[in-house]
Amino acid sequence: MPDTHRQREKPCARCGLSSPVMYRVVRRAAEGWVFLCPPCRREAENNPDYRYGGTWKADKGRGGSG
Repeated sequence: MPDTHRQREKPCARCGLSSPVMYRVVRRAAEGWVFLCPPCRREAENNPDYRYGGTWKADKGRGGSG
């Protein structure tokens, strides 16, 4: 049976590094939605324009039975 997990990468909009977990956030209203790594997200949380929009994971499994 084939492996049903995909390994993906996405760079952080602030530092450019890849992380297995990224957060979709708004840092500045004019910028719109971006993906940040955990350390950069913690820094962005102090911004009054900050909004959280979800968590992205590099290891995305395809659930289901069978």
